[in-house]
Amino acid sequence: MDKVALLLAAAACAAGAWVILHFSGQWFFPVVTIVAVVCLYVDNRKLRATLRAHGIDPQAAKSK
Repeated sequence: MDKVALLLAAAACAAGAWVILHFSGQWFFPVVTIVAVVCLYVDNRKLRATLRAHGIDPQAAKSK
């Protein structure tokens, strides 16, 4: 039963990916790239805030 559920989930993911790529056309990769860069920026800001909250200077943590 688990194998069938896994195959159905894989088929659903493949179909979803095809639909997104098919209907977004040439805009898929620029939009995904922008979303990825924004997510990395937000994650970096959160990491820096966490470091500051623990008394660690984010600038001092750079490798020399």
